[in-house]
Amino acid sequence: MAIKIGIIGTGGIANFHARNYKEQGQRVELVACCDLDINKAKKFAETYGFKNVYDNCYDMLKENELDAVSVCTWNSAHAECTIAALNAGCHVFCEKPMAMNKEEAILMKETAEKNNKL
Repeated sequence: MAIKIGIIGTGGIANFHARNYKEQGQRVELVACCDLDINKAKKFAETYGFKNVYDNCYDMLKENELDAVSVCTWNSAHAECTIAALNAGCHVFCEKPMAMNKEEAILMKETAEKNNKL
């Protein structure tokens, strides 16, 4: 059974995530991606083969059953997107820096523990 993947943010670093996921072949299913710039997200989806495209992570997380999500947004959005994905039942790969401050990092950690996710 393939691991169902989503990517939040389709900028430069997201390309590394997507290429590595794609290299996993049938072990990974590229389900959905999102970016505030929907045209950028559509191009990214076409390049890597993501099935669904969104302009926000909330709709993406609500409308898809994902096992894991890569958070590849601006640093200032890492905590918000990570917490949303954890609360939606996803494991999260978050780009560095993890958070903008200690309080955000603690909240992210607590949310992961509450949801029994990594």
